[in-house]
Amino acid sequence: MSVLSVRMNESEYKVLEDYANAHGISMNKAIKDAFFEMLEDKYDLELFNEAYAEYLANPKTYSSDEMARELGIK
Repeated sequence: MSVLSVRMNESEYKVLEDYANAHGISMNKAIKDAFFEMLEDKYDLELFNEAYAEYLANPKTYSSDEMARELGIK
């Protein structure tokens, strides 16, 4: 397992410590969860921007009934 060191000032440390204590998790878990949540949000935003660009290039939309027929579902 790899180890990462993070430097922070006392007020940042206190905020992190209070958050972790309030949620019953370790400070390491709080940092790890926040980091991966941020990565997921950034990836979701990239996917949205790509999909929106595709929509702007071809703004055709379909109703749910049209999609069901297209997919052969009721």
